[in-house]
Amino acid sequence: MAADDRFVGRQDELALLRRRLADARAGSGGVVMVSGPAGIGKTRLIEELVAEAAATPVGWGSAVADLGAPALWPWTRALRGLPGPRDALSAVVAGDAQREHGSAQDAAATTFTADSQVIDALATAATAGLVIVLDDLHWADRATLRLLARIATEVRRLPVLVVGAHRSALAGALDALPRHGATDDVHLGPLAPAEAGAYLASAVALADPRAVRKAVELSGGNPLYLRTLSRVAAGPLRGDGGWAATVGEAAEFRGLVTAAMCSAGPVAADAVEALSVLGAEADPGLLGGLIGVDAGVAAQRLLPAVPTGLVEVAPVAGAPVRFAHSLVHDAVYASLAPQRRLTLHRSAAELLEPLARGRDEWAGAVARHWARAAEPSRAAGWAVRAADAARAAGAYDEAASYLESALDAADRAPADCGVDTTEVLLDLARAQYLGGHITAALASCERAATRGERSGRAEVVARAAITVQGIGHPDTNAQVEALCRRALAVGATGTAVLRSRIQAALACALIELGHVDEAARWSAQALVEAEATGDTDAELDAIHARVMVAWRPEQEGEVYALGGRAIELAGPTERPLARLWAHAWRSDCAVHRADLAAARVEVEAMRALAAQTGLPLVRWHLLRRQASFAALAGDFDGCRRLGGEAFELAVTWHDTSAHYIHLGQTVGLAMVRGDRTDLAAGWELHLADVHSLPPVARALLAAALYLAGRGAESFELYEPLLPALLAARTAQDAASLTYLAFLATEFGDGAGCVKVRDWMTATLTTAPAVGAGSVFYYGATARVLGQLELGAGRPDAAIPLLEDGIRVDTRLGARPFVVHGRLALARALTATGAIRPAAELARQSAADARRLDLPGPLRAADALIADAAALARATDPLSDRENEVLALVAQAMSNRDIARALVLSERTVESHMRRILAKTGCANRVELAQWRERRRS
Repeated sequence: MAADDRFVGRQDELALLRRRLADARAGSGGVVMVSGPAGIGKTRLIEELVAEAAATPVGWGSAVADLGAPALWPWTRALRGLPGPRDALSAVVAGDAQREHGSAQDAAATTFTADSQVIDALATAATAGLVIVLDDLHWADRATLRLLARIATEVRRLPVLVVGAHRSALAGALDALPRHGATDDVHLGPLAPAEAGAYLASAVALADPRAVRKAVELSGGNPLYLRTLSRVAAGPLRGDGGWAATVGEAAEFRGLVTAAMCSAGPVAADAVEALSVLGAEADPGLLGGLIGVDAGVAAQRLLPAVPTGLVEVAPVAGAPVRFAHSLVHDAVYASLAPQRRLTLHRSAAELLEPLARGRDEWAGAVARHWARAAEPSRAAGWAVRAADAARAAGAYDEAASYLESALDAADRAPADCGVDTTEVLLDLARAQYLGGHITAALASCERAATRGERSGRAEVVARAAITVQGIGHPDTNAQVEALCRRALAVGATGTAVLRSRIQAALACALIELGHVDEAARWSAQALVEAEATGDTDAELDAIHARVMVAWRPEQEGEVYALGGRAIELAGPTERPLARLWAHAWRSDCAVHRADLAAARVEVEAMRALAAQTGLPLVRWHLLRRQASFAALAGDFDGCRRLGGEAFELAVTWHDTSAHYIHLGQTVGLAMVRGDRTDLAAGWELHLADVHSLPPVARALLAAALYLAGRGAESFELYEPLLPALLAARTAQDAASLTYLAFLATEFGDGAGCVKVRDWMTATLTTAPAVGAGSVFYYGATARVLGQLELGAGRPDAAIPLLEDGIRVDTRLGARPFVVHGRLALARALTATGAIRPAAELARQSAADARRLDLPGPLRAADALIADAAALARATDPLSDRENEVLALVAQAMSNRDIARALVLSERTVESHMRRILAKTGCANRVELAQWRERRRS
């Protein structure tokens, strides 16, 4: 900031920044994002805050436009004066702890852990408050934005104010930056005419009011334009001569920069041009090397350009020299003659090469200079090195850009440049996959595999086959399947480890495509070979593939054991997600065998893992299971709260499966409680493309439609799903049967009930309970089968199943499902004529439903009670008073005792006795007691 650069306007914006700084000093930080077009004064506003915050440490870093800056460069610059955070950030930049063939989720977990260490270091270092400025974020790499997003989620607990600046029109990458309660957005527009006029009047002595008005009109209220104009057009602003002679008639910004260069003189202009090749900011030693002088002389040569508004030179020896604004840099660089530009870039590359040999952060700059010097053969290798450094820091998009430039340079190089372009293609595929660009990654895998086949490099085909993993899309898995088969066809069996990983990848793709039997064969083979190799990662991948196909109840013993083995393997290798999946598998296995204590042990292990790692995915799975257990126990408020926390955690993941899982929980709640208000807000939006969704999603939405009172639409979805899902071959398909069982009974579809019952009897009867902790537990299998038997019109067959289901649900502590079981049993008993025990079950169910807040079952229980009373009246020949008398007769009481007990006359009791004997056909009191007992039983 120049000493004479007056701050004008922006008082509301500055007041907000002051408040946020005060909050940070008090221990509750925040993030303020300042946006606006180029030159609008974003940096100047932040400089004003920094000037006022003299007692608070400030770290300032800026992103740069040129490809060549290291990953996380703004953070590196901002934290360079804070040893703890600086060292933690260096570990992020330099340390690639990711496995060569690890999944995108594993890579994200590694990066999350490293980012968390930076946040913890900031918390330790910023005890008295800290301001971090990240300028020009529209040019930032995604790793920089990723760390900013992470800090935004936790900044409230930090005494840190982060201020970011970006151009609104170029901030597409910032669209994905999550907005939290701790984040403020400030947008800057042009200065008002009065403010712009006041700035010029203060900057130029004796300014002519008419000239100032003309300048304000030309500037459009842009502060950078006004500042530059005040430096190079002081004469016209005083009314001395016209605009054309100084800056051109239109007074465009490039003309202002040209005028400033002329005003600075040829020596300074030459240094400014050299600086523009190095970037918006450079070390004076580098600039000196480029123009052939030492650092001190280089800084001296720039001094005449300072008053003209071109550059800023700090009074501290060795401090970086920089352009006054990135627009000034762009204008100077654009004005360079083509040959001079080539020469300067070649000289810069030669100057930086020796420095970059031991420092990967310079590799991108060397690659950029050689590329712009039209030396592709020398650029390619440096671009590959820059890509390695970017990938290590989790900057996958930047790594992919470097690798694409390396391939382009290798293609343009006149001779062999020493770069293995096939290896570069494999690296590119991995960077694209880790960056979420799956289609592009598969295209790169295809190119690499084709080259591998043509050159006889079977291991290349193998590595291409196992690059993309863990994606549920059918087209993606079809391509992965094809790549795996190509790898096996060319004999990509260089090592048993690689072979087992191909087999596991093939099994995973096949199960997603529904080819279960073949997937089972490949998964078993992969597991055998992986175990023989002793390679932990290969065995974990094989275990994961095996569990995907082993979903039937009779296989749960195998799954439980594989989960235990995965926990053993994952601990020493620091693969937290492998431990997560293992505990999740074992938790479901325990619930399915109605062992609630064992299930809670696994959930507690997940809780400890979430606390240890802080990983959002681990916490999400923990919250989902805690929500399912809460619903199972009848704690519906707890289920909603925990499920809501999980949903909020996943909002920014752009993962549609998380939305369907949340919907699945809310549909489960609505089914259990009989209350449509439990359905997730906006669930109807999923209906737009319902027929393109997988069967389990369509079954879920059919249940939601029924619960919402849209029965006809629900039946349209349900009816064609029934035959398709009865051929279920995967765990996901099997999950649909819960919804189909519910719909078949609710629609009164007896034939559908029989079909679902037969499938469940053949497939699930060895599992006492059903459901998945990530979505919803549905309690006893026997209860569901009993409800289906009842829906099929077989109450006698339903009764023992429902009684067994009540016992299992009781053992699980599944109180809501006990209510559902008793209600179904009451209906079955009613259908067999056992009215009194049915009524008693209904009354018990009504009391429990009222206590647990189950409005649907409560309505059903009340209706059953009323129906039972009506049936009793219709089938019982005795009146209520006569039944009272008969009950006392059964207790061997005399007429006199009965009269006293019922407060009646003895003659009235005698009249009741005559009518009772007549209606029942009994001869005496003994026969009456026996008749009553038979009725009761």
